[in-house]
Amino acid sequence: MKQAKVIGRVFCSRQCCGMEAKTLLLIQPLDWETDKPSGDPLVAGDTVGAGAGETVFFVASREAILAFEGWEGETAVGTPLPPVDAAIVGIIDGKRLIASVSELPGKGKLPERQ
Repeated sequence: MKQAKVIGRVFCSRQCCGMEAKTLLLIQPLDWETDKPSGDPLVAGDTVGAGAGETVFFVASREAILAFEGWEGETAVGTPLPPVDAAIVGIIDGKRLIASVSELPGKGKLPERQ
């Protein structure tokens, strides 16, 4: 999962199969340590009712489509899942880092041999 901030909403006059009644939000991915923008903004389907300015978790690729399974009964046979590349799956209320990413095993400097 990745962190992002909701920076807007996308409105469509027509939507493809499986997209009816789904909210599309514009999100800006954020760096976990600094909370600064990381990469370009993207459009994500909202599964949790996130609002403007909120910090959220999102998933991308195949996981984004799977996030919509069971959304308002969509596990029914023959009901199409939406063709999305990103989905918001949680609202972040707070976080606490216990170590810098560069200090985690396998990141940054190699451990010294003894």
